[in-house]
Amino acid sequence: MLLNPATQMKSIAFFDIETNAQAAAILDIGAIRTDEAKFHKNSMQEFVEFIKGTQFLCGHNILQHDLKVLQKREAILFSAANAIDTLVLSPLLFPKKPYHRLVKDEKLQTDEANNPLNDAIKARELFLDEVNAFNQLNIEFKTILFNLLQNTPGFAAFFEYLQFNQKRNESELIQLIKAEFGNRVCDNIDFGLLIQRNPVSFAYALALINSNDRFSIIPPWVLKNYPDVEQIYFLLRNTPCITGCSYCNKAFDPFPFLKQYFNFSGFRKYNNEPLQENAVKAAINNKSLLCIFPTGGGKSITFQIPALMATQNANALTVVISPLQSLMKDQVDNLEKKGITEAVTINGLLDPVERSQAIERIQNGNAGLLYISPESLRSITIERLLLKRKIARFVIDEAHCFSSWGQDFRVDYLYIGDFIRELQQKKN
Repeated sequence: MLLNPATQMKSIAFFDIETNAQAAAILDIGAIRTDEAKFHKNSMQEFVEFIKGTQFLCGHNILQHDLKVLQKREAILFSAANAIDTLVLSPLLFPKKPYHRLVKDEKLQTDEANNPLNDAIKARELFLDEVNAFNQLNIEFKTILFNLLQNTPGFAAFFEYLQFNQKRNESELIQLIKAEFGNRVCDNIDFGLLIQRNPVSFAYALALINSNDRFSIIPPWVLKNYPDVEQIYFLLRNTPCITGCSYCNKAFDPFPFLKQYFNFSGFRKYNNEPLQENAVKAAINNKSLLCIFPTGGGKSITFQIPALMATQNANALTVVISPLQSLMKDQVDNLEKKGITEAVTINGLLDPVERSQAIERIQNGNAGLLYISPESLRSITIERLLLKRKIARFVIDEAHCFSSWGQDFRVDYLYIGDFIRELQQKKN
């Protein structure tokens, strides 16, 4: 591993601690310094001696856990100002699939369970990979990240370690963002407001966009700790501006999608009214709508086109609630015949292997359309699955089943509203 000569002399202690369930007692401490000296004891006093003279403390998820535990004992020694957290850096520097081999949610994949020295060594490996990844970014994006994160604990010390300093005022930063992301995000966003109020979440959203990979998704722990990341990402990529811009005019035009996926040059009209097109455009503009067409009238396209667009623009998931397993299968099969592989169904007709594969495709971002029954919303597995993805919209297919006096009514339809409300609350 080669480092910049300017950073080779900077000393870092990579560390990890094990605590009891309440984080009240430290059970074990592991650390390794840049001079290869190792520490593995349950002695706070000896650990303080071990890290004496080091310029930086580095570890994985230390801001939310390790530092807080240590600060209760030695607040002055364990300041967040000189802390580098490999967890918060990883979504910035490894946003593209396949993700970094060591990163899995907020945990390091370790070979030896509950061994803090082993975890400290793994954190060092991850940190060195992060340094390399940052060095490979173009200077423009490095400068954007620096200006968004230079004052944020966990990130600030990383830039100090690298001796990277490209200070820009807000106006200059906005122009730099527009120049770097001009054709990839809406040009009419209030970037200044995002810079002032949501710099970390804004940085994560830009890193995902910068990956140029439509199947990369925001890690679940980021969604949990920075819930506004997906809102910002959706705002940048999947919310048409009123006046129009170069990105929005192209990204939200349904006709290329209609031609590409369904080989139609135009939408169907009824009594010379463009009802199908109106429904599609209403969905694209993130409106709620009720669409009533006769059987075979092409209502599926009214939610499939916006779903495919949301998948491409923001890798967002559209959840289609359908009353019959056979209908779900027919929809997915028909899309596959057209070469559209972004749709999956999870229902009782699947064998365990098929179900596992469908769940995996939703989890890893390879699917943008999920067909399920209303009863599936009571499944813990489905709930956890949806918590990990940005939901573009819920679609109720065969909406006549909502009618409580009809023979097709199922009581679980009444639960849909409660489920969506609870899902929003759990996503913060």
